[in-house]
Amino acid sequence: MRIFLSVVLALFVSLTGGLAHAQTAALRAAPAPAERAYVIGTVGDSLGDGLWEGLYRSLFQDKRFIVLRGSRRSVGFADSDLTHQIDALASKGRVDALVVMVGANDDGRSFFVNGRANALFGTDRWKEQYKARVAAFMAHAGRLSTPLVWLLLPAMRTGEMNRAASLINALVVEAAAEHPHVALVPTYTLTSDAKGIYVTHFKDLRGRLRLMRLPDGLHFTEPGYSVLAHQALAKLVEVSPSFRAIAPANAAMQTN
Repeated sequence: MRIFLSVVLALFVSLTGGLAHAQTAALRAAPAPAERAYVIGTVGDSLGDGLWEGLYRSLFQDKRFIVLRGSRRSVGFADSDLTHQIDALASKGRVDALVVMVGANDDGRSFFVNGRANALFGTDRWKEQYKARVAAFMAHAGRLSTPLVWLLLPAMRTGEMNRAASLINALVVEAAAEHPHVALVPTYTLTSDAKGIYVTHFKDLRGRLRLMRLPDGLHFTEPGYSVLAHQALAKLVEVSPSFRAIAPANAAMQTN
């Protein structure tokens, strides 16, 4: 009986030892869990939509990044505070950074209440209400505890368009001063000549002079949006340590 028990015990030890060894080997062979992708959400109007296209083209081949489209055409702060765009992105899951470009539709747009003008464009009351909506948008984005990279409006084709863009930019700058998570990216110098005059052509990411603006004097061509996307990503490198840690390996950011 003792001999029989000894044999059974030896077999048990051998089997359990083999299973433990197999489990250890399986754990060693198992692939490490994949790192979560860095999610960038775009918000804004048609300019923001073009920026989304530029960011997507820059990053879509690198699976470490996801670019979500929250921007919509024909919208602006003259209509609402646009916080619903932020909520729509947040409902899809974690967002690591927000990038915005907006203001294309606010030139000459007054505020209306019940079909009547409440604040005419450019007046002190209009400036107050516009800045309040911009500030509400910034504060709402701050709830995500992520950086908000804000591209200011570029040089425009006409003097009237430039004056409106400068006014909107000034209000955005004022509002951003009270929201440290907002990182501003000026675009006027990039889109004008040495005299500050609007230009249709400037250099792409490879240093080639190309047509960058559409005939409307407001929007950009595909290579133009790629340059804007590069500006946004460069700012994101500055303000987001987690993006900075992986950005240098992303060659798609450097060329297009």
